[in-house]
Amino acid sequence: MLSCIIKKTSKQINKISKLSKAIILATRYRKFIKKYKMAFLHFAYSQGNLVNVFMASYLSKSVKLIKMAKLNSENNGPILLCAVKNDLERVQLQLEHHRKIGIKHFAYIDNMSNDNTFEWLNEQNDVSLFIVEEIFNVTKKNAWRKQVMDFLGYDKWYLILDSDELFVYPGIETLPINVYIDFCERNNVRNVLSPMIDMYSRSELFGKYKDTSKITDNYCYFDVDTYTISNGRILGGPRSRLFSTEEKHFSPLLKKYALNKVSDSILIGTHENYPPKKLESDGAIAFILHYKFLPEDKLKYRNNVASQLYWNKSSEYKKYLTNLNQNPELTFFYPGSQKLNDSKDLMKINIIDKYFFEMFFKWAGLKNS
Repeated sequence: MLSCIIKKTSKQINKISKLSKAIILATRYRKFIKKYKMAFLHFAYSQGNLVNVFMASYLSKSVKLIKMAKLNSENNGPILLCAVKNDLERVQLQLEHHRKIGIKHFAYIDNMSNDNTFEWLNEQNDVSLFIVEEIFNVTKKNAWRKQVMDFLGYDKWYLILDSDELFVYPGIETLPINVYIDFCERNNVRNVLSPMIDMYSRSELFGKYKDTSKITDNYCYFDVDTYTISNGRILGGPRSRLFSTEEKHFSPLLKKYALNKVSDSILIGTHENYPPKKLESDGAIAFILHYKFLPEDKLKYRNNVASQLYWNKSSEYKKYLTNLNQNPELTFFYPGSQKLNDSKDLMKINIIDKYFFEMFFKWAGLKNS
């Protein structure tokens, strides 16, 4: 009984301490955060001293415009926003995929690429191109994105992705993204819960496929029953299945809001928006197809481990490489793997909001099968 009281009291003290620190941080930056003060307070409570990293990058105004896209004056669709470094093949795939679903405006933040990514993006008429010459980390990336949103404006939809991600919703083959957004608007959904779904091949990790023009053909398998959703967190997937041990469970956070109606009173984070609010759906209502283990990624992950710039000194990438060194034949493919033949296959994933899709298909005149 006494130990329970002590634990409860300790948690309350910790919450008070975190809140006090958040208030101090908000006070420190009060003249810069008038429009998103409440969002900043929640952000500071969650992220602690990382807020100083965010604000230092944000206030430096380090993101510079290179060129604006040539936009049709009637364009009112979402803006795809992405920060990238040295990922030309996946960026080309990303633009091709999202152009097909009706996106007309892309905004890329190039972080010192030297593989022709910058030059190629600079040639694309529908791309607004920005550059930043800061050393990358995830917190800074969120600050870069906010700088671009300050420039491009608020009270509009943004599709916020990394360069190894494609946004997908069931029915995407025939329904453009503005139709999907219209349905979300009608149902008061402003933040689309769209978890990362790791896509993989039949081969070993990082293995064999060299023709990156066929990424989606080769990396066409995914898990349907290994994901979990609880207390606002989405975990599991093939990485958890493959890299967990009896001694230690491994489960990267897969929750994201890719598509958002962004106002100037909120902050967009990596896995959470601030101020956080109750989920607007009972599960996933869209998906991010995540291409994380392509052949060239092995070298990239070695560099990530060496730089220690990612979460917990890049421990996640260290785990991937350690396991692969111990077993070079390691593969995500297993008897439960599902092939992605069309977007409706994603409705087999065990964390979807079935009611949302039933209503969406009925509204759009599509068969739910």
